[in-house]
Amino acid sequence: MKFEKGREKTGGRKPGSTNRTASDIKSKIATLIDEQFDTIQADLETLEPKDRVTAYLKFMEYVLPKQREQKIDLSTLTDEQIDDLLEKAMAKLD
Repeated sequence: MKFEKGREKTGGRKPGSTNRTASDIKSKIATLIDEQFDTIQADLETLEPKDRVTAYLKFMEYVLPKQREQKIDLSTLTDEQIDDLLEKAMAKLD
């Protein structure tokens, strides 16, 4: 049967459903880390400070969501609004 553009999807996984293999592996990794936490912590303490920070940053990628750059279109603001925003930002630095 030829593919027709706009035809509804049939079969396969439903959108948003989890991949059983991936969730199984994630569960096993979480269990491994939980069981070996003390050993991992001791290993981290033996690292040089630079390497320890690198390891912490790698761990954080899996715990905290990545931040995205926020762009603001200042062309829609008046000079007074921009001045007010700058004053508030400078006050936070103090």
